Amino acid sequence: MTLHFHREVDRLIEDLISFGEGIEDQLNLAMDALVEGDVKAANRIRKNDTDLDAIEVEMEEECLKLLALHQPLANDLRQIVSVLKINHDLERVGDHAANIAKRVLDLAELPPIEIPKDVMVLSKQARLMLRLSMLSFVESDQMLTNGVFEMDDEVDDLHKKLFRQQVEAIQKTPAEAEQRILLLSVCKQLERVGDLASSIAEDVVYLMSGVIIRHGDVQQEEA
Repeated sequence: MTLHFHREVDRLIEDLISFGEGIEDQLNLAMDALVEGDVKAANRIRKNDTDLDAIEVEMEEECLKLLALHQPLANDLRQIVSVLKINHDLERVGDHAANIAKRVLDLAELPPIEIPKDVMVLSKQARLMLRLSMLSFVESDQMLTNGVFEMDDEVDDLHKKLFRQQVEAIQKTPAEAEQRILLLSVCKQLERVGDLASSIAEDVVYLMSGVIIRHGDVQQEEA
């Protein structure tokens, strides 16, 4: 491959890292808005999501252009395919952050209730998974993905626990049903962030080793 091609790939990777930082900021702001009941911040997050969607489309177009013009093979191909997939996963994380912001706006219209401690534990775990998955990409460190895969089951279990808790709370206090259903939606968004962080970690494994992992199983290894 030409020097120009590799410079373009390096630029793509830098843009992806910057995009990931923006998505992480969105998620952090969304959870802060939930805790503080900050309607202004929630509206700002939803507005930012439109800009981030445009960045994702632009990066996808750049990836497809490089694939069409240079028809890369082996490691070069894996780099672009990985950027393409991680870019898409990050955009979906951004969508979930925007969804959380919408729940903040909905909750602001209702009498306040205390946010269960486990919701914040779930948030911390999901955000840590995202941080580790992106760090594994930035530092080309496949070992960091192991922590992401281990936490995925913990996040799933905590999400199920929270679902049971909130159903019981609704049964005890039906007047708070709407608020708790909205909190359950927040929890679902966070659980999906964890899934997407695992998907990014799987893409890092593919990038580094050529091994394709889906749902914790090795499916294929490239020569």
